[in-house]
Amino acid sequence: MNRSTSALAIAAALSCASLAQAQVAWDANLELDTTYFNEIDAPAANARESDLTLGGRIEINATTPVSNSGAFVKARASLLTKKDGGAAVDDMWVQFGNAGADFKLGRFEAMDLFPLGKDVMVETNVGGYEAYRAQFLRGRFGSDVFHGAVGINAGESLRIELGLVQTKEAGLAKGFRPAVAYTAGPLTLRAGVEAVKIVGQDDHENGAGVSASYQFSKDAVLHTSFAKRGDDKSVGVNAIFGAAGFGVVHGKGATAAQKATTVYAAYSFPLMGVKGAFITPALSYAKGGTGTDNQLAARVRINYAF
Repeated sequence: MNRSTSALAIAAALSCASLAQAQVAWDANLELDTTYFNEIDAPAANARESDLTLGGRIEINATTPVSNSGAFVKARASLLTKKDGGAAVDDMWVQFGNAGADFKLGRFEAMDLFPLGKDVMVETNVGGYEAYRAQFLRGRFGSDVFHGAVGINAGESLRIELGLVQTKEAGLAKGFRPAVAYTAGPLTLRAGVEAVKIVGQDDHENGAGVSASYQFSKDAVLHTSFAKRGDDKSVGVNAIFGAAGFGVVHGKGATAAQKATTVYAAYSFPLMGVKGAFITPALSYAKGGTGTDNQLAARVRINYAF
C-alpha cells in the first residue's frame, strides 16, 4: 500500500471515529457509466469518430442531522473512490445558523438557476462552445477557491442566497452571486445574477438566470429556464415524469459558430428487482453552429445504493 493510500485510509478511520459520536448519518452508492460517444464531422467531411468508455465511482456520504428549530450546525462530506483508482471529494461543507438566516462554507453547489432535470447524459458543449446556464459561480470549486453563501429565509416561501467566490488562479471565475427563490404551492420561481470576473482576463461581463418549476405530483415536475451573459443566451425546457426524463437546451453566442442545441432523454428501470438498484439508458444529441461537429452520445448508468 503506497503512502497516499495509507494516509487516505487513516484519515477515513479517524473521521469515522470522531463523527460516530455526532449521530452522523452514513450512506453509500455505486455509479457505473458505460458511454458511447459519436462525433459527426461537418457535413462536407461526412466522417465519424466514436468511442466506448466505462467509468464510475463509489460515493460515501456523511451528513449530520438537521435541526427544525433554533440554532443548528449541519455538515456534509462526500468521498469519491473512482474506477481509475483515484480518490476525490464531491461535497465538503459546513452550514450553521437558525430558521431566519444561515451561512454555508466549503465545497458545494449554490442555488440552481438553470435546472437540467434528469441529466444522466447532457452534452451541451459543441465545437468548444457551451450554452451558458448561470453556472460560473455556482460551485463546486477546487481546493484553493473560497466559496461561501449567506442564506436568508424571508418567510416560509422566500429564500435569498448571497454567494461569494474568490480566487487568484488564472482562468477561473470569481465574483458575487445573489439569487432568490420563491415557492407558492407547486410553483417555484428562481432568479439570480452573477457578477463575474475571469482571473487574468479582461472579462467582467455579468450574467443572469431565471427559472420556473411546476411540481404536478410527487414524481412529476416541469422546468423552464433562461440565462444570459453578454452575447450568450440560453433557454432550457425539461420534464420528469416518474422514471422518465427528457429536455432540450439551446444556447447561442455572437457568431454563427457559437451555437449549441442539445436534446436529451433518460429512463430508469429497476435492476433485477433488487432494492436500491437501477439501470438507466440515456441519449443526448447536440447540434452545433456553422462549421462545428454534431454529437451523438448514449449512456447506460447502473446505480446501486447500499
